[in-house]
Amino acid sequence: MTARPAITHPELLDVAEAIAGEAILLRCYRPGDGEALFAAINAHRDELKQRMPWPDAHQGAADSEAYVRRMQADFVARRQFVFGIWDRASDDYLGGAGLHATDWRTPKAEVGYFLLPPARSRGHATTAVRLLVRMGFDQLALNRIHAACDADNTASANVLRRAGLREEGVGRLDQRDHNGKLRDTLHFGLTIDDYPHWSAAQAS
Repeated sequence: MTARPAITHPELLDVAEAIAGEAILLRCYRPGDGEALFAAINAHRDELKQRMPWPDAHQGAADSEAYVRRMQADFVARRQFVFGIWDRASDDYLGGAGLHATDWRTPKAEVGYFLLPPARSRGHATTAVRLLVRMGFDQLALNRIHAACDADNTASANVLRRAGLREEGVGRLDQRDHNGKLRDTLHFGLTIDDYPHWSAAQAS
């Protein structure tokens, strides 16, 4: 498949603000979502902080409301594409996922995700990654989607493997985590050339 050209006006891209899976909905954050986000973070703060630094930025509902409004603004401006993950049956907030570090010259983006502890081990993270891969290649005209996780984060690495991303290598002692620990990093990716085979495999 021929590589896509650089995108000079990403603001003109038509991008869905919600993407539905069988059990979950990825929906762009909107005003009013901050309350649900803060309640979720506050209930699971200590566990979330084991892997992620950002819970400390959410000390009150106003912090979370400001965050969701910034994410909505970034979505509209096509700077990044951050979604809340919602249970389609109950409308409960389950976590977040998105395409970040968008580079429109390549173009490429990095997939990221988190789930609240009660929502884990149900296939939701794998579904979210697959939905984002399709969005990235079908709606954003990307040439590459990539992801990374701590080499010792077996659960996150397995999500990426189940979602069909290719393991591309290990960055040895390549950065420190938010606790100051030097870490190895696993790198995953898919290219536009991989996408037809990936799409066929996911449909089977």
